[in-house]
Amino acid sequence: LRKRIGQALVDTGSSTGGVPFYLVAANAQRGRSGTADLALYVFDSDFSADSGKSCLLEDVDRLPTLTRGSVCEAGAAAEHDDRPVWRWLLAGPEGSGTLIHQDPWGYTSWNALFVGDKRWILFPPSVPRETLHPPRTDLIGRAAACLGLHLPRGACEFMDEVLPALRGQGLGEVDLVQRPGEVIAFPAGWWHAVVNLDATLAWTESFGRTRDLASITHALRRGGLGDFANVVQDEATATSVVQDLPLERK
Repeated sequence: LRKRIGQALVDTGSSTGGVPFYLVAANAQRGRSGTADLALYVFDSDFSADSGKSCLLEDVDRLPTLTRGSVCEAGAAAEHDDRPVWRWLLAGPEGSGTLIHQDPWGYTSWNALFVGDKRWILFPPSVPRETLHPPRTDLIGRAAACLGLHLPRGACEFMDEVLPALRGQGLGEVDLVQRPGEVIAFPAGWWHAVVNLDATLAWTESFGRTRDLASITHALRRGGLGDFANVVQDEATATSVVQDLPLERK
């Protein structure tokens, strides 16, 4: 991959813009020596013709059995200008990861791992946010609380500090290790945190199930994407992917 897109800029969340992929790859190789920069975790969604990464779209199987009937792929919804980002290239060093969260817009997601191992912890949507994000008791956490701020824990911190206390409470958590060549899929609303146990390379996509149409359009409208929500609803109805589902139109 470094040979194919080494000079292409990838998104690592930096305020200074993209970073060439070859630097990210070199950083990931330093993970086992403990000198890797954990902030250089690629979460890139730009596969436009001028991004230098459009060639990757030719390599990805869209998993049609899983995503067939996605309400965000129907008719005009698929290419709508307001459609939220829904696919990403992921690459990061050992120890990097994503904090406990729910994917936005009521989407269901899948993640295909190509290189390395990932540890996942997932909780059902019924688990309250406060249970998974208890207040931090360290000095930084207390100082932030005095300012009315809440500092979330990183993925490793969550698994080391919060997860042990949640064991045995019957919360329905799923704890697993994903290996290269495996795909993990989970329904809308499921909480999840991920830690890269090695340098990893993965691809992830989100899609909208017909059973979640009402919650998807509601979330889009709340997020200021009412026009796109209307298109999703209209196209879903026109293509007969909706049967006896409560719809909302504003």
